[in-house]
Amino acid sequence: MRETTTTDRDRALRRLRRATSVTLAAAGALVATFSVLAAKALPGHHTVKTTNASALATQQRATAPPLVPAQSAATPAAPASPPVQTQAPPVAVSGGT
Repeated sequence: MRETTTTDRDRALRRLRRATSVTLAAAGALVATFSVLAAKALPGHHTVKTTNASALATQQRATAPPLVPAQSAATPAAPASPPVQTQAPPVAVSGGT
């Protein structure tokens, strides 16, 4: 079995640190690339230019319906009657032992 020295260990740690740095830089570049591609492929909100014909059609649809005359209310309807209490025993009782 080969015996390792501290200089071998230090070199291996430097190589590992360098590989980690390169990997993180590559991952960051990939994230940036994919975000640019996604931004181009899936556009967000955009403004739509309207023509006079479509603006007129929208304006015609936006007009309110004609008003209907209200009927005279002689007396308001009576409120619903309150619930009636029954003499039947309760179905379930909680807190018993």
